[in-house]
Amino acid sequence: MLTTQTQIPTIARGKIRSIVKAHKDWLSFIVGTKGKTSASALNSEILEFALMHPALVTQIEAILGQAPHNTPMDGPETMMEEEAPEAPVMDLGDQDLTFDLDNVLAGVAPFLGSMVRDELGKALGPVFNAANKPAVEVERIVEVERIVEVAPGEAPRVAATPKARRDKKVTTRTLFPTKAHGDYLDKPVTLWAGAASPPVDPFYVVDREQAATLLTAWERGTNAWLTGPAAAGKSTLPMYLAGVTGRPFCRIGLTRQTDIQDLIGGMALRNGVTVWEDGILIKAMKQPGMVILLDELTFAPAGVQAIFQQVCDDHKMYELPTGERVKCADGVVFVVADNTAGSGDEGGLYAGTNVSNVALVTRFKRMMLIDYLPAAREAEALANHTACPLTAARHLADFVAQARRQPALQGVVISLRQMIGFTQMVQDGFSSKAAFNVTISSRMPATERATIEGMADLAWNQNFEALVNDKPVPATPSNSPAAKAFGDETF
Repeated sequence: MLTTQTQIPTIARGKIRSIVKAHKDWLSFIVGTKGKTSASALNSEILEFALMHPALVTQIEAILGQAPHNTPMDGPETMMEEEAPEAPVMDLGDQDLTFDLDNVLAGVAPFLGSMVRDELGKALGPVFNAANKPAVEVERIVEVERIVEVAPGEAPRVAATPKARRDKKVTTRTLFPTKAHGDYLDKPVTLWAGAASPPVDPFYVVDREQAATLLTAWERGTNAWLTGPAAAGKSTLPMYLAGVTGRPFCRIGLTRQTDIQDLIGGMALRNGVTVWEDGILIKAMKQPGMVILLDELTFAPAGVQAIFQQVCDDHKMYELPTGERVKCADGVVFVVADNTAGSGDEGGLYAGTNVSNVALVTRFKRMMLIDYLPAAREAEALANHTACPLTAARHLADFVAQARRQPALQGVVISLRQMIGFTQMVQDGFSSKAAFNVTISSRMPATERATIEGMADLAWNQNFEALVNDKPVPATPSNSPAAKAFGDETF
């Protein structure tokens, strides 16, 4: 009967450890539960894990039943050396390939004295030990460099791509022309070439100071943490700047179900051979110039966040269970997009988030608050995306800005995407009231919905319809709820 104290013959060790490490839950057990690398696992831990999985017990007992009884045994606590990923042991059949001193010296033994024989035994002992180890198959895998993007609940999508390389240097002012003053606008920014980067949104309205803050951080190899309200653009800013500068981009969406093995990889079977396969994080770390966006990091469990604490320090390195040390390629940077600045759910707005270790948060030298655009800039973005008249865009942007300031609507998200959807629905011929309900108010709780629908009264809706269709705007009564909401008599 198999127990954690069962002794494993040396000849069976490689096959047993290989079978166990190929199991999908192995890394979670040895890294997450035991807090150690796969290479440093003891035989007792191998057997402890196997006993939790009846199918493994059956396979191991079958292997032990076939192992010769006169082979050296590995005690339960003897295997602590680092190992490369183990491949299955080849079946040697009944062929006797044992090497020892008697076999090697059989032809010359009569001519050797005992002292010479003893010295030869000492010198050749390590050679015999190595020669008598079970034969293994070794498979070398050459992979095409890849970019991987994973969103919550989605399977990895893999696409072949060449490696990025540094190209010329420009400035933030060159990328986003302006006459504004600020030395930060004239600091060098590297453009990258040779790799796939995100498409550039031609209608994106950039905040130049925020752009310069992030771009100069990347130039130094400094990580940045973006925090702020939901739907304020924390995820789109780094993706947009990666596209502008030609950097490859990888978004890793974190959830409470994110698994360590998904990030760093694990053992897998290929054509019957056990090999190591990198996870999405390790693949991204090997891509020069890569911007790695950790989206909603505070949703991840503590064990997963600890992985990023290691790879986001100044060394930017992670040691795999195989013993391989993976150092980030040239120019790789990390960006966190999170609503809580690492402090978790303090006000009940972001349920399910966790408090991040301060050591992790301080790995990100720049903490940037990304808030909603000012109403004038948001109106500009809305007009760019919908081609509606700027006056109509301002009408809606001013209304949304006022709604966000209402105490009764604190925590309610009204995003630029919703504003675009509302405007497009009116352009499609629907009334403003119907469009408002479908795109904005219907997703709110009852109290908040009543508040915002009271602000968007009949006069406000009629005004928007007129503005979006370039028609005269009817006069707004000074006592209307909409007029009172803005403190104005007209729009």
